[in-house]
Amino acid sequence: MKKFTKEDKFQAVRRYIDETISYRHLANEIGVDNSALRYWVKLYEYHGNQAFACPYTNYSSDFKLKVIQWIKDEGYSIREASALFHIPDYSMVRRWIVKWKNGGVEALESKRKG
Repeated sequence: MKKFTKEDKFQAVRRYIDETISYRHLANEIGVDNSALRYWVKLYEYHGNQAFACPYTNYSSDFKLKVIQWIKDEGYSIREASALFHIPDYSMVRRWIVKWKNGGVEALESKRKG
């Protein structure tokens, strides 16, 4: 799959918003999975021009647990919660949930490399 820059993502979102075009049609046209395009649009809806300015960060176990609880308590999907909390990759949240289910809060602690 092609790597998309921040500008590519903004252009795709703007096209989706400005043109009456379906997720599927636009996704096929630009060569991305339509679920990724939906995620980009959600990020934009929640964060506007800062949607794709997600600096790398280590998330605390408290933050991870907060996101997981939000999903459980509010009934949000993983993608929706990821967009709301401005997490650049929704699969990260999926991994947090698996760790939490298998090992509890302790499993969410960051492991330092090196």
